Amino acid sequence: MTGLDPTSADVLIQPIPYDATTSFQPGTRFGPEAILQASQQVELWDEELSWEPFSRYTCLTLKDIPANQRGPESMVRDIRERIKPYHQNRKLVVALGGEHSLSFPIVQSLQEEYPDLVVCSLDAHGDLREEWEGSKFSHACVLRRIAELNLPIFHLGLRSLSREEAEFIRDHPLIHTYSSREILLQDGLKRFTRDLADGGAANIYLTLDVDVLDPGLVPGTGTPEPGGLSWFPLLEAIRIVNRQGTIRGLDITELMPISGSRQSEFVAAKLVFKILSYLLHKNFEKG
Repeated sequence: MTGLDPTSADVLIQPIPYDATTSFQPGTRFGPEAILQASQQVELWDEELSWEPFSRYTCLTLKDIPANQRGPESMVRDIRERIKPYHQNRKLVVALGGEHSLSFPIVQSLQEEYPDLVVCSLDAHGDLREEWEGSKFSHACVLRRIAELNLPIFHLGLRSLSREEAEFIRDHPLIHTYSSREILLQDGLKRFTRDLADGGAANIYLTLDVDVLDPGLVPGTGTPEPGGLSWFPLLEAIRIVNRQGTIRGLDITELMPISGSRQSEFVAAKLVFKILSYLLHKNFEKG
């Protein structure tokens, strides 16, 4: 949307085309632009809620945060400094990645405004390594760095992790996991609902790696894992998050466009629309 400035928009879209620590298939730096292009084809009427959110609320896409060539630690600092003023003004920022490492500095910034912040992560992988390929700020370490902030983490869709990560989860009292198998075949979302309510979640950061979805739905990601969530269980997980607390920020990461296909980026764009529709509808109902 044109004619807006960040202080007047209801939602800020922040592209971060960065994938310097991608360890298998690079290309997520092209994800933000692919999602933005696909979003132009997403219908803006939400048939589930029978409303059109962006006839009432405004959305502004910000300039990219460029990749810092001095390394991942410098990039983390750049992201935090760019995002911080928006959080100080209590703006809702949607970050489009790029690799998953970008979530850590955003959570750092948001925690300063909401010390009781809870992190809900939708991701196939543990992302809890102490370091990966020489960096503590790799995409494979992002939840480890967030865990060091002493914030509760609810991790949904997990189905690929190392022994180190499994042991870390076992010994960490603030990390709660719900595997893809448990969500799809058992009562994982019921347990998640209870746990989130028991934890008293009020302010929530939602981070979503597109590989949480089954690769049949989103093949365009750096490390696809079989057995992922399907569309409606994922939406139900997001509805639970939205009902239990207030989503103060979110990101969607690890979209890697595939030449000749627009499937993955369209699903990602539709997902961003649905999350915002749920969130804004809740605000609208409150008046």
